Amino acid sequence: MIRAAVLTFLLAAIGVLLALPAASGLFPDLDAYRRIVLWGVPVAALLLSLALFPRLARPPGESPVGPPRRRLLLVAGCVAALLVDQSFLGIGYLTDWATFTLGAQEPADNQLLLKALSALPACLVLGIWGWERALRGAVYTGWRRRLPTPASLAFSVLTGLCLSLPVLLPGGEVRDVPFVAAAVLAVLCHELSFALVFLRGGGLLVAGLYRGLLWFLEAFVVNDWYSLWFPAYNYVAGDPLFYAFRAAAALLGLAVIVGIAGTGGDRVVAEEQATARGAGAVPGEI
Repeated sequence: MIRAAVLTFLLAAIGVLLALPAASGLFPDLDAYRRIVLWGVPVAALLLSLALFPRLARPPGESPVGPPRRRLLLVAGCVAALLVDQSFLGIGYLTDWATFTLGAQEPADNQLLLKALSALPACLVLGIWGWERALRGAVYTGWRRRLPTPASLAFSVLTGLCLSLPVLLPGGEVRDVPFVAAAVLAVLCHELSFALVFLRGGGLLVAGLYRGLLWFLEAFVVNDWYSLWFPAYNYVAGDPLFYAFRAAAALLGLAVIVGIAGTGGDRVVAEEQATARGAGAVPGEI
């Protein structure tokens, strides 16, 4: 548990320190600050998790790795949850509660999207082996050896929130209170979703793919003007109700994951435990 506590502290400290007002001043320009947060944070999380937890053990009595059909079900649930989670963009467009503009100035829209797509593989890989390996494979499983599931889950979720602070509070600046409030709620819903997918049979693979895709969309495709990211497209809210729908969409997306993750999840865990007992197996890697 000491290693889990050290890793939790270090990861949380990275997020908090990068969100301090003095942090952005350490870099030559805003783009350098963005790159450090975008790529440096997950790489640092990976290296720290490897140093403290070189081998990832399955938590006692839990089965993060389910059978293929279970994983396919969770993948489908993640796709549905992603569509629900991002539905606020369509609502904002149809109601004119948000104005959508081009981000970086490029000759054509297709070049913007092609440039963004080149980052997708890195986002997916680091989603699995950077973010999720550290937060679920190390922080959660490390605490789970001594603490019950809810407490271990809380440590991993709150650590993920700390690592997201530089994106929500770039340079320690609260650019818009409704944006920050909705974004914090969305991050918490996302972290809970990733954790549930991991715990209920998806393992690091499915949870990391879901995280990597969502991370890619927010960092490279479309995001709020107030966030740290400057993707291909930005939006600016023109009505406070837009952020209410942003929060509601995140909660509905989490509800989709809860529903899918709970479908047959207990049966999968029971079958895995029975198989392990019958084979005399030791809990393996996740």
